[in-house]
Amino acid sequence: MHMRGFKRLYVILLAVGTSLASASTIAAQNPPAKTPATQKVQDQRYRYRLLGVYDETTGDPVEGVQVQDILTGTSAQTTTTGTVSLFFLPDGGSMVRLRKVGYELQTFAVVISPVDTAPITVVLKRVVALPTVLVKDSASSYVSGMLQGAEARMKSHSGGYFMDETELRKWDHATLREAVVSHMPGLTTVSDRSGHVYLGSTRTACVRALSCRQTNCYVTVYQDGVKIYDPRTSDATQRPDVSRMTTTDYAIVEFYPSTTTAPPEYSGACGVLLLWTRER
Repeated sequence: MHMRGFKRLYVILLAVGTSLASASTIAAQNPPAKTPATQKVQDQRYRYRLLGVYDETTGDPVEGVQVQDILTGTSAQTTTTGTVSLFFLPDGGSMVRLRKVGYELQTFAVVISPVDTAPITVVLKRVVALPTVLVKDSASSYVSGMLQGAEARMKSHSGGYFMDETELRKWDHATLREAVVSHMPGLTTVSDRSGHVYLGSTRTACVRALSCRQTNCYVTVYQDGVKIYDPRTSDATQRPDVSRMTTTDYAIVEFYPSTTTAPPEYSGACGVLLLWTRER
């Protein structure tokens, strides 16, 4: 090319370079204006702080871990990568709880702020699954199967009225009559001319009269599962005189106002009283 042509090409390239440099300088000094939406996204980037959850033994990511804000109840779950975005936490942060079946529960504080943006790594420890165990309210302190049965009925409140050993010991200086009548609705006393006192049911009108002769008014009494008085078959001389009986002999007393409320193995037209002797 002729020397004059080279000079002309050099001048053109120099002009283009100068123009590009000037444009870059102007662009740097005057960046494009951000839209409100773009500005908000950039300003709120810290709200998407990541949390990653990994298995302590294998190091593998743990999927499906519930990450919950304890204060609001809002939660999200980790993905297949074991991560979750904490966008649902409020500015400033909150207490979070991590929960997944088979792993230990973890609770800790998380800060959410423009200067706290580093990802959080959590390692979860597996827990051993124990077999299902039937837990009873408490172990019985009695050896006798019959006493254990009475105790079970008392705890279940199965249709009757009960006095346990603790309550009976408060009445050790009183008669059985005083103790049971004061604690068991439906029981009343019937006295004969000799001063003997027997238990009857308030459901039957005749027990309110001293001259009552209808034996079916009286309560059927069992001691340690053995029937000691039945108004339908027993002689009047066999009626237990509760004014001469003390509570010191008994661990549990049960009273059922009618046969329908009593355990099926015990019956009595005007109620059933069950006395259970102490083991010690």
